[in-house]
Amino acid sequence: MNKKQLLKPFQDLKQEIEKLRKKHLVQGLVEKFYSEKKSLEKRIEKTVSDEMKKAKKFMTEQKKELDIIQKKVEVALKKKKATTKKKVAKKVAPKTTKKVAAKTTKKKASSK
Repeated sequence: MNKKQLLKPFQDLKQEIEKLRKKHLVQGLVEKFYSEKKSLEKRIEKTVSDEMKKAKKFMTEQKKELDIIQKKVEVALKKKKATTKKKVAKKVAPKTTKKVAAKTTKKKASSK
């Protein structure tokens, strides 16, 4: 037997081992990818739900503040209407003067 014939089975075996190693490596990467994908999805869902809770809380606080401001504005408007009604009632209507039309005299046309 020559040297090439002895090395041939070792080279074939080496190629098979390399194929299996790559296949195992790829399978391991795929599994790792899916596990990372799932963990990222969970993290994203948690983050989104937390942000939604914060946004809802912010909206309720803003609504409360707007309600308080609206009540203050309504009270101020009622007070202003009450004071303007009093002022209108106190004012006396000024006396109106009659305008007299100016009398015009007709000039008699001179006859010739």
